[in-house]
Amino acid sequence: MIMLFDGTSDSRKLAMELSSSGFDILATATTDDGVLKLHEAGISSVMGKLDYSSIIEICRKGSIKALIDGSHPYADSLHETCMRAAASLGIPLIRYDRGSIKIRDRKIFYADNYESAEERAMKGNNIFITTGIKHIEKLKGIIDSRNAYVRIIPDPENIALLIKLGVRKDHIIAMEGNFDENLNRALMKYYRIDTLITKDSGFNAEPKVNAALSLGINVIIISRKTFNWKIVGENFAEIKKILNDMGIK
Repeated sequence: MIMLFDGTSDSRKLAMELSSSGFDILATATTDDGVLKLHEAGISSVMGKLDYSSIIEICRKGSIKALIDGSHPYADSLHETCMRAAASLGIPLIRYDRGSIKIRDRKIFYADNYESAEERAMKGNNIFITTGIKHIEKLKGIIDSRNAYVRIIPDPENIALLIKLGVRKDHIIAMEGNFDENLNRALMKYYRIDTLITKDSGFNAEPKVNAALSLGINVIIISRKTFNWKIVGENFAEIKKILNDMGIK
């Protein structure tokens, strides 16, 4: 059996693709909705934010032969936990990794952290924040002093947190993507955005970056932390080939 750490729509699709190709998959999920979608696809799942001890216990009980880290590119703590667990168990860890953003433009600024991103964004006035809810409090300076428009998954807890932080209700854009370039462009035009803050989530981020650049909007991308992945696949075919070459089903 293979344990796949879910966390994005892409990794869930990977779980479904592997399962339909005959691989025995146990996927993780952090929400009831995630568990439901996996269940509907006939995939076994375990729910919760798993720590090192939990992962070790599940792997030993389930005779897990390999781990696939398909979590979000910015799930740094989970990446480190997966590496540690795989090393302790003596099993391979495969990273399903979205490639970095390929776009290069003079209007793109790469920030090493949220603090640097906030400082740079202060040059603008209408700021479109698409970094997700985690660490949003690190951009409190923008929320307090600029027109901050925040796009998040429509989860009541997320919306409540933004309101508590001081984001105006009419500045909260609660939508579940993925979003194409046209929709991103329409939103940015409607709110008269002059600065976009986002993360380097690869091809998923490119439509909004392209939309911003087409409107002359400054783009701030919070850089990823670098990890030394030993086995990496960037698409479903590569992951399947890696598993087949290892003889793991």
